[in-house]
Amino acid sequence: MPAALPISRRLIGVMACGIAAMATLAACEKPTPGVTVFSGTHSDHTEAICWSSDADRAVNRSDCSISPTTDDASAVIDQIPTITAEAGATVGISVDPAVAENGWIVSINSRALVREPITEKYFKFTMPPQALRQGPAQLVVQALTTSGNEIRGSWAFTVDGAAN
Repeated sequence: MPAALPISRRLIGVMACGIAAMATLAACEKPTPGVTVFSGTHSDHTEAICWSSDADRAVNRSDCSISPTTDDASAVIDQIPTITAEAGATVGISVDPAVAENGWIVSINSRALVREPITEKYFKFTMPPQALRQGPAQLVVQALTTSGNEIRGSWAFTVDGAAN
């Protein structure tokens, strides 16, 4: 039977394991909240393009995973999920609780769908025919800061009216 380690060596070993576990957890970044958009049998979920972990602070360029000033526009487009929804179809949006916390807004092709911020975790609407007349539409969800006057986070989706 092996000799028992002295208490001080056991304590150092336990402390070292605890410190290593804390360092591992500190190195992990918490994922940004997600948004899911769906219509019929089509759905897609994505994390925020831009997100401020502080509910009182608006996003800035350093909070964004996709640079809005990139020279390669196709790289940005490839990172935006696409959902298929024909004109007149019901489209649902489901947001994580952190998005609904201070309200959120949704727009298609830069036109707001509602006048007041949404505070629920789910919202549905009928896809407006005019949104798809020029081809695929851009659907943007934006979470608001505590003040309700600034953007805390953004999610983007392409809505393609062509049925698969």
